Amino acid sequence: MATPLDQFKAAIAAGDMTAVAAALENAEVRDVVDDGMFAYGRPALLEARSPAMVDLLLDAGADIGKISEFWARGFGLEEVPPRVAEHLLENGAVPSVHAASALGLVRVLRDLLDAEPGLLEAPGGDGGTPLHFARTVEIATLLIERGATLGPRDEDHRSTPAQWRIKTAPEVARLLLDNGAEADVFLAAGLGDLELARGALEANPACVTYRIGVNTGPYPGIGFEGGGGTILQWSLGFNLAPQEVAMRRGHREVYDLLMRSTPPKNKLQIACMLADRELAMSLLASRPNLADEFDDEDRMLLAKACWETNNDTEAIRLMLECGFPVGIPEHNHGYSPLHNAAWSGAAEVVRLLLEHGHPVDMVDPAYGSSATGYAIHSATEARRYEDVDYGGVVDALIGAGLDGCLSEYPVGHEAIDAVMRKHLDAR
Repeated sequence: MATPLDQFKAAIAAGDMTAVAAALENAEVRDVVDDGMFAYGRPALLEARSPAMVDLLLDAGADIGKISEFWARGFGLEEVPPRVAEHLLENGAVPSVHAASALGLVRVLRDLLDAEPGLLEAPGGDGGTPLHFARTVEIATLLIERGATLGPRDEDHRSTPAQWRIKTAPEVARLLLDNGAEADVFLAAGLGDLELARGALEANPACVTYRIGVNTGPYPGIGFEGGGGTILQWSLGFNLAPQEVAMRRGHREVYDLLMRSTPPKNKLQIACMLADRELAMSLLASRPNLADEFDDEDRMLLAKACWETNNDTEAIRLMLECGFPVGIPEHNHGYSPLHNAAWSGAAEVVRLLLEHGHPVDMVDPAYGSSATGYAIHSATEARRYEDVDYGGVVDALIGAGLDGCLSEYPVGHEAIDAVMRKHLDAR
């Protein structure tokens, strides 16, 4: 049964004023309305999509000051309608230069810069400047006209404003590039810009071998040297090559251009990540042991492909068929392919990995946990997913001999407990 808090969150997401009002009759809900129950710790007021919803929440005791605190850094504001942002300001929310930029509030941003020009390069969330958060071309144009630096890199991701904006505001990324911001092969792939891609190739032919999240390249992953890894993980996708970015975004000409210069072993990785069986088999027809040419970073790709940000069953199936080594953890966190698939509730992937000889008894270095531990924690504590097969994951792992978890029965998850009960009864 859904709790009152669950009902409140669902009503907010649906914009259902009547249901929100009913949920707010519950003291339990009113007591936590400011507690950051939504994604990335956003308070309920920041989830409002109409001025009327803002008023309803304020009347129930929501604290406008929490908005000022949350949005000061500039994060998580892409979906807040400008009219809602203006209404929050009218009710006492205090804007920062980064919030004004992220919310698309040109007048507010202009006033802030008029009063304090030094805010133009002020550090906000992750040390990004207002240009890192520019929501619209109008905002970015204002910042450029005031003299904003086009290529500052934030402190956590070491990424430029154009790399930050490529996902939610590609038109802003385009404006920055047109004004002289540094281009790269991933921006070219994301925009589908053939001339930009040619320029990237001419400047650095090795760019066709780059992959987001590879620590030995210019776009490292989360945890590298204690940082957050390149922002391209969030703005374009985790663990992707530029060829994959181009294809996923429908930019076939850019994909073809880059692939013509791509070495065979990288082509095989790209073919597998795109689940392009025909290309993968054609590559192996001439070089059957192509996977043997992989370096240490290459051998981690299967673990990354099994993580929740990717987790394409057909891509993983093809990787295993093409000889990608199993049981190799990614180095930043130590998660094996099996741990990642278990966490994601991907029962078919777990079975595939076990069929191809993945060691079942590996433990991760941070928590000393097995793959069953990851599945159980994901299902019962992190509550990561609803529509996945945690029961099938645990069943496959117990069937492969990883039965130490049976001593924890029951764990409080219906599907997992049913599987554990079945194996206990069979003893």
